[in-house]
Amino acid sequence: MLIHDKLVNKVCKKLEIQFISLAKEKLIREYDEKLFKKAITHKILLNLTMKSYRELTISMLIANIEHYEAILSKL
Repeated sequence: MLIHDKLVNKVCKKLEIQFISLAKEKLIREYDEKLFKKAITHKILLNLTMKSYRELTISMLIANIEHYEAILSKL
């Protein structure tokens, strides 16, 4: 899962969470198989509640994903 680097600042401020440094930089391929121009170095962890009973923690990598705010997909 990816979150846009411009949106993540708003999310982190609102939810009072911090960026987490990745142990190793990650390279992600776009749908057309080109590599992102920059390596991904940080992520955030979000706690979600679904249907008021199931809690889930998701990891979202921070990247400039152009005109998308977030991409919810298995990487």
